[in-house]
Amino acid sequence: MNVLTSREDVLGWLLAQGLRPTGICADSRRVRVGDIFVAEVAESGPRGVYARDALANGACAVLWAADLPLCQAEFGSAPVVAVQGLHQLIGPLAQQVYGNPSGKLRVLAVTGTNGKTTVTQWLAQSMPGHCAVIGTLGAGYPGVMVETGFTTPDAAQYAHLLADFVSDGATACAVEASSIGLEEGRMAGSDVDCAVFTNLTRDHLDYHGTMDAYAAAKARLFSWQGLRAAVINHDDAFGRQLLRNTAASMVLAYGLSERPADLPKSVQWVGAEHVAATAQGLSAELVFGEERCSFSTHIIGRHNLSNLLAVSAVLVTQGLSPAEIVSRLNKLQPPAGRMACYGGQQQPLVVVDYAHTPDALVHVLSALRDVAMARQGRLICLFGCGGDRDPGKRPEMGHAATAAADLVCITSDNPRWEDAETILSAIAEGAPNAIRIEDRAQAIAALIAQAGSTDVILLAGKGHESTQEIRGQYYPFDDAVHAQDALAAWRVAHMASAAV
Repeated sequence: MNVLTSREDVLGWLLAQGLRPTGICADSRRVRVGDIFVAEVAESGPRGVYARDALANGACAVLWAADLPLCQAEFGSAPVVAVQGLHQLIGPLAQQVYGNPSGKLRVLAVTGTNGKTTVTQWLAQSMPGHCAVIGTLGAGYPGVMVETGFTTPDAAQYAHLLADFVSDGATACAVEASSIGLEEGRMAGSDVDCAVFTNLTRDHLDYHGTMDAYAAAKARLFSWQGLRAAVINHDDAFGRQLLRNTAASMVLAYGLSERPADLPKSVQWVGAEHVAATAQGLSAELVFGEERCSFSTHIIGRHNLSNLLAVSAVLVTQGLSPAEIVSRLNKLQPPAGRMACYGGQQQPLVVVDYAHTPDALVHVLSALRDVAMARQGRLICLFGCGGDRDPGKRPEMGHAATAAADLVCITSDNPRWEDAETILSAIAEGAPNAIRIEDRAQAIAALIAQAGSTDVILLAGKGHESTQEIRGQYYPFDDAVHAQDALAAWRVAHMASAAV
């Protein structure tokens, strides 16, 4: 059996077959006429069901992972060939097939435990030209996103999306580069203009096993071949390590402080000084090297100011002046499910946020503590932890919430195949005094019903999500919808009591 071993081998084989593929796809359900189908996942039966489905859907050829059993006779005269190391070749092949779309865009790749979605969405809003975005909210443009199912799509889909953006006339694309996506080579073969690091805290240890392995996956982005610029959070300990080890020719550091004395002169600095919470949000003095700009924003939280600095530093790498950058920052809107506010004024203020790690929960609650103090109300936190994910962070989440909020309610959050009560018990190890209501809808309704008009309630963990995953089924569920329904009931109840 002929086994190919390189991208050049595959391209030569396609040419010998007289094939001119128009795309490449790893999902038989999404195959279009003229696509190459890559079969790299072991199938449940011996007959190559997915590959035959792909050929029936119009695939012009099948590349088969050489470590999987292949019976050529099953496919008759169809062009099917085994490829050694297929997984590593998909990205470079896809970029070639689609005409190197990453080379026609300024790819801005953002990695970090928290902040990726906010930073990429804000980059898409603020970059000069037409900037697309790929990440947790899907792929597309701000306000017009299509779900992909992954933070970082598989290498074939990623290249296809970039090609579509080029066809749309996009000039840049902000990409959430997840640690798992980097580890699995989903961006392999892609050019990256600027790499951004936001922070490193505990998450995804169910996949990586250790924090060192998790950090190493993120570090891959900063040794990327051809990387032009790197933007790195100096406030983060791992970020300070990356500053010493990046391959980028242009390096910027950012942080909520003055320029560190030990920062090499070759590293440009973007900082924020004199940070203060205001009734509207935050104010600060932004520092771009020797230039300073006063800045105020309606956006809540020092963690979001850090995200704004990341965006600012990227815009510096694109040649914008400090005045232009501040003008663009003033127009930014929060992404879906990130510090989204409902109610307020003469009713409880409910905030929906995606915070789903201990560090993210601490930062969001810290930001909302200032708001609660200004309103002279309590700070209330509702959250859960996802099933079939890192169980070690559950008590840490409980402890973080208990330390920062006046009242904590633990509830269900995508239990998947785990027992929801078992998850709650693990969280309760760190939050023994928390209210415990497994049904998330009931929990939201109960918390808002008992809240005072000055209270601030954080609904954490799901953010933009519109479903609840339970034992393989996806049920419609949107924290924002339940919050607004509960606030409407609160208004009715309080109007009735006021009328008595």
